[in-house]
Formats: sequence, structure tokens, C-alpha cells
Amino acid sequence: MKIFELCLFALVAAAPTAPAAAAPADAAGGETSAALPAAPAEAQSSSATPASSPRFIYGTPGEKYPYYAGLPKELLPYNKVEPYERFFITRMPFRGPGRDYPPPPDLKSLRIGLLDSPKYGPNWERSVHTREGVVLAMEEANRARPPGQLPFELVEREGMAQWGGAANITADLADDKVLGFLGTIDGAEAHVALRVTLKTEIVMINTSDPDPSLTETNIPWLIRVFPDQRLEEAKLAELIVHKFGCQRIAILREGDRYGRLGVHSFMAFARRLGCPAVQELLFKPGDTDIHHQIAAIKDSQPDAVFFIGEPDDIGRFVKQFRQEGIQARFFGTNLLMDGRFLQNAGEAAEGMMITYFFDLARKDPLWVSFVARFKERWGHEPDAFAAYAYDGAQIMINAVQRAGPNRWRIRDQVCNVDFYQGVTGWMRFDAIGNNISPVPVVRFEHGRWVFEPEPEFTPSVAQQ
Repeated sequence: MKIFELCLFALVAAAPTAPAAAAPADAAGGETSAALPAAPAEAQSSSATPASSPRFIYGTPGEKYPYYAGLPKELLPYNKVEPYERFFITRMPFRGPGRDYPPPPDLKSLRIGLLDSPKYGPNWERSVHTREGVVLAMEEANRARPPGQLPFELVEREGMAQWGGAANITADLADDKVLGFLGTIDGAEAHVALRVTLKTEIVMINTSDPDPSLTETNIPWLIRVFPDQRLEEAKLAELIVHKFGCQRIAILREGDRYGRLGVHSFMAFARRLGCPAVQELLFKPGDTDIHHQIAAIKDSQPDAVFFIGEPDDIGRFVKQFRQEGIQARFFGTNLLMDGRFLQNAGEAAEGMMITYFFDLARKDPLWVSFVARFKERWGHEPDAFAAYAYDGAQIMINAVQRAGPNRWRIRDQVCNVDFYQGVTGWMRFDAIGNNISPVPVVRFEHGRWVFEPEPEFTPSVAQQ
């Protein structure tokens, strides 16, 4: 069996492939402006290596990827033993047909889908920002296309506030002949939609769901540009235990899927560092009276409190904690980079430490140019949700331009990316499609958020 596998690997590695032309940078600010091929390019196997361009670095056959988001060994599950087999370190190939199929007949546009969050839900405002990033990317791509080439078209669907609704919407996107789709924020919707992609064979780029279990389904039709909760909470656990020496950690979290999945990772990391949580208490989103939770946490005498929840709730509770005399250090996640948190917390926000994806005030040219174009288009500056949506749309647009209107070759282009330089910085993708680029720490100090110094992340740094 081993000899057969080696021979098969050698044959795949040696197989000739037609190199895709490197796409030039879009003068309007988009990623690429390459033309669609007049005829389908030679079919690429899922293990073939597309030609790289300066901002896209692709994988190679048989490549091994960082295990468990590339976290330190002390944070890995079962880190005291060497397992017989490690999963999620090589990419799941797609071996089905489709790469040789002809283009769809009577094609009038290149359709890309977007699955929004339900209106009036907690994620609606973030979904609006996501849409703005996607629309800007599509508009820039269309302006860059020479006359006579098919335009990109956005096919947008609003999510349903019920379990399983995303399945019907994803099936509708397939009926609408999209070549790929983006979304969504809600973890339950993303999981349901992902399972439908396995049947419809339409690639999905998730731009905003932090659920760590999403990509562990190992379905080869997905990547996620948004860093997941493991990266944030591993950073916070190390910060709390190693840097500040805190030993008694209390947790207050909202009682929904976001809080449940998020706290699972954090509690595991804290336990592996020798400091299991002394309290884990819940609240309902929108609660105003949590005096029972505050009393229990106060009795546990914590030296660190970790909050997970919507920014307005956490801001209100942080203020109440300080009013009750709790002097522990406070920590939270990226959602607290929101004006509602500061508005409700007031002076109690001083010293709060959170993780965030990148510094919104940084000065690198890609980001500065994007902010200017985004502000001109929408009248306000982008947040992380808009920026990651823009980058996700750019990866999808690049894949369509390189592969042509063939869903299976588009999947190959999307899912074989190792590194991508977007407006959010360099992304690094692991074997199951997670962006595992490091996230920085931010603290609220003297009325403003201050980013802790971080070394610049680049492919060369990652590969050292």
C-alpha cells in the first residue's frame, strides 16, 4: 500500500499542468483584472499547483500544514502524549468530476452569491457592513473588466431566523447558478449552508463566522478568511496566565451558541495552562439584572474575569462589576471593539484587554487605499467585517477570473490558497481552510484603544 501511495504521489506531482497567468493588480484598487479565458483551460486536479501571483501563494501536492491553528504545544489537545495519527494537517482533495465540464450555456454574467444574516437579529448590523465590503469588491472588479467581457453579478439572499433556513437559501443560490458564494456570520447558518455546498458543489468563502468547529467538518468546499475563536482565546489565555500570572479566572458569557462555543476553547486553554476557571456563569442577551452572577463571581475572588457577549451587554456588566468592588483584570473578545461597549461601560472600560484582528489605524498602502475607497462609496470607514468581506470577495473574484465559469476549477483556486495578502494583511490558511494569521492584543487606556506591539506577519516569517 505504501509503495502504491508513493507511486501515485509521484505521478500526480509530475503531471503537467497549464500555468495560469499571474493576474496584474487592479489600478482601481481591486486585486486582479485578468480576462476570462476564451476557452476552458486545461483541467487541474485538486492536487495541482496554480501559478502564484505576488499576493497569492498556492499550496503544493502533499504539503503538511500547521496543526490546530499552529498554536503552541502546551495549548494543544492531549499535548502530553504523541497520537498515533494527526488529522487536519493535509488538505482534503475533491476527486469528483466537473473540471472538464463545458461552460454553462447562455451565460450572461458571472454570478456570486451572498448569504446575509436575518434582519432584526444580533448580527444584522455586521451583515450590512459585510455586504458593503462585497459590493465594493464587485463594483471595482466590473470597472476593471474590458468591454465585452461578462460582468460579475451579486445574487443576495437574506437569512432566516429559524434553524435550517440556510439550507433552503443555499439551495436557491444553486438554482440561481452562482459560481460560488460568501457568508455568513451566524454559526448555525454557516454549518447548515456548508452541508448543502457538499451536495450542490458550490464553493463557500466564509467571511465572518468564528466558530472553530465549522471547518472541522473537513468538507472540501470551504475556506474561512475570518480568524476563529481559538486564535483569540489562546492569545488571551496565555496573556492572563503567563503575562499577568492570574490563577483564579471567572467567566461570564451569554447563553447562546456564540458564547457556548467560544468559552469551550478558552476553558480548555486555561485548563491546559494549569488554571481551570473558578466560575462559569451565563446571562441572557439583553439582561439588565445579573446580581446573582455578580455575587457568585465576587465570592470566588477572581483575579481575572473573561467576558463573552454582545458589546452593549458586556459594557453594562463591566460597569456593574466595578461598582460592586470587583478589582480583577477584565478581558474580552473582538466584539468589544464597538462604541456600544464604551458607551455603557464608561470609566469602567479603563484597563480592559481584548483581542482584535488588525489595527484599523495602520498605514500600510493597501489598507489606506481601501479605507479611502470604502469611505467614498459608503460615507463611513470600514470595520473588520467589511474588510474581511472585501478580502473574501477578492479571493472569489480572482478564482473566477483564473478558472473561468467552472465551479470545480473555481473550488481548486479558492481551496489551494496558502497565503493571501489582502487589505486586512497577510492571511495564512491551514489544511482545512482556516485563516490562522496571529491576532494582536488591544487594551483600553486613557480613553482609547491601544494595540500591543506585534511583529509584522508575512509568509517568510510564518515559514521560519
